[in-house]
Amino acid sequence: MLERLAGNEALKQEVGRMLENRRLSHSLLLIGEEGLGTGFAARCIAADYLYPAGGPAAEALLRGECCKAVAKAGDRSSGHVETGVVREAISVEGMGSGGRYLVGQVTAMRSEIFNTSLSAEGRAVLLYHTERMNGESANALLKVMEEPPEGVLFILTAQSLAGVLPTIRSRCVSFALAPVPVKECAAFCAQRGVDKKTAARLSDLFEGRIGAVLAAAQDPARRKQLEAAEALAKAAAASDNYAASVLLAGYEKDKAGAAALLRDFCAYGAAGLRSSSLTPLTGQKAARAIQMADEAIGQLERQVNVKIVLQVLGAGF
Repeated sequence: MLERLAGNEALKQEVGRMLENRRLSHSLLLIGEEGLGTGFAARCIAADYLYPAGGPAAEALLRGECCKAVAKAGDRSSGHVETGVVREAISVEGMGSGGRYLVGQVTAMRSEIFNTSLSAEGRAVLLYHTERMNGESANALLKVMEEPPEGVLFILTAQSLAGVLPTIRSRCVSFALAPVPVKECAAFCAQRGVDKKTAARLSDLFEGRIGAVLAAAQDPARRKQLEAAEALAKAAAASDNYAASVLLAGYEKDKAGAAALLRDFCAYGAAGLRSSSLTPLTGQKAARAIQMADEAIGQLERQVNVKIVLQVLGAGF
């Protein structure tokens, strides 16, 4: 299944050898920016680990149809594992404010893998965006990673290595995913139903990030967000503080949406630095826009007041 991951030949060869020889570490950490396919890669590895011969269960796992560890914010005893099509795999993804992990999710997953008998295939635990773990949920995870049950493989993903707590990353073998060449990305996405011109334009904008291209091409909400980012780029290029402030005001109660918008805005800025015709931002304005947006994203991630951050950003254009 890992062969379905585009590009990243070194990663595929190394993990493939480890799987073939059954010498895979019990914990892997896949590092990659949004849109590079770390989640898909994690599911591919889990499918190859659990079902070397492939089959319906492996395909279901690639689609994410596995068990899920869930919980309610503020209720430590609410954690439980929802049964999925693939019972040998459990996924964990933040459910708290800003996508933060809830400790109930981790403890529920831990109880599940300790208290249920293993199938012949073993078990896989997929932990997405582990940079969103706080100290409490990380400590709960460490308790099972230090002495994992036999046959359990943990596959973690994160957008950056620095964002993962040192106690977690020190127990993992880490691999970094990279974008594919722009032309290869465009061809890959066109084969999956994206209009060729759209695939070429988005592949250039996102610099070969297949997941980002597919999402922007196929998800109406994602397209709307990208249009807003382009409008923000036009306002920044024209130094139109009013237009930028009006646009950003619509995100003052949506921190996650604001951060996502600014990441797309950074893509337009980066395209400007490459002298791409896709964006109105060029030269110093492009560099300044990226710097300001990066600082704003960092402030949003540190729980700074969203309204103030966006007002300052809009005024800065």
